[in-house]
This record gives sequence, structure tokens and C-alpha cells, in this order.
Amino acid sequence: MGSVTESIVEALASLNPNVVSFGNEQDAVGDEWIRKAEERLGRCLPTSYKWFLKKYAGGEIGGEEIYSIYGLEFETVRGGDIVYQHILDVKNNPAYSSRVAVAASDFGEVFFFDYLQFADGECPVRLRLPSGEDIPYAADFYEFLYKRILAHTK
Repeated sequence: MGSVTESIVEALASLNPNVVSFGNEQDAVGDEWIRKAEERLGRCLPTSYKWFLKKYAGGEIGGEEIYSIYGLEFETVRGGDIVYQHILDVKNNPAYSSRVAVAASDFGEVFFFDYLQFADGECPVRLRLPSGEDIPYAADFYEFLYKRILAHTK
């Protein structure tokens, strides 16, 4: 697990309202939808990501959507629902079954949980570059959010 915590992410997000547009707890899906998503994905979602879902429901950083759970049937929903995006990814490339995308940049980069390294309730986030190369990006979802916010504040 990384050194970035919930409180660090919350503070950085609140200091950068021009970059961060997150939802709120009132709009978040409940535990039932998180459980459904985990069942459909066939894996537990990282603890740090579940915190994000419960705290903010979803949102954008620098206009780039962070995938969330829309609370609609996964096979029919469109957009940035994490399960829907995973269904599409695996359909287009079965090798992506151990990866769950969490965001994509305007530059064709894709950020994903690497479930080959899932441990203690957390997954590192890796970055797939437009060239197809995968590189480490963040130790967990907290650090991912922190780095994405900083990337858009420069």
C-alpha cells in the first residue's frame, strides 16, 4: 500500500475545485451494487476504490472520468461504468481479464487495476500507453487519485 491516505486525497481535491469534480455520498451506490459489480467482475474491488465510490460516487479529474458504478444493469449501461468498461475490454482483448480499467486520458492512456498483484485488499494501478506498453503508475487507488489531481494542476 502507498503512503497517500484518504485524508490527503480529500484535502487535495478540496484545494483544487477547478480540476476536481467529484460527486457526493448522497449519490453513491450502496453496498448491494458494489457486491453486484464484484460478482460480475469475478474479483473484489480494492478497498481504496470502494472508499472513493462511497465517498464521492464518481467524478472527473481534469475533465477525465474516473470509472464508477452507475447502479444500472451492467450489460446495458453505457459510459464510464467500471463493469461495462471491463466487459468491453475483455470482449476486445481476452488478455485483459486480469486488468480492470479505472480511467482513460485524452491522450489514449488507460489506467487499470492489475489484479495479478492484488494483495491485502489493494491493487496497484498501472498505465497502458498508446504504444501498448504497460508501466507502473500508483501503489493503490489513493495514490492514483493524488497523482492525477497533481497532473492536472500544473
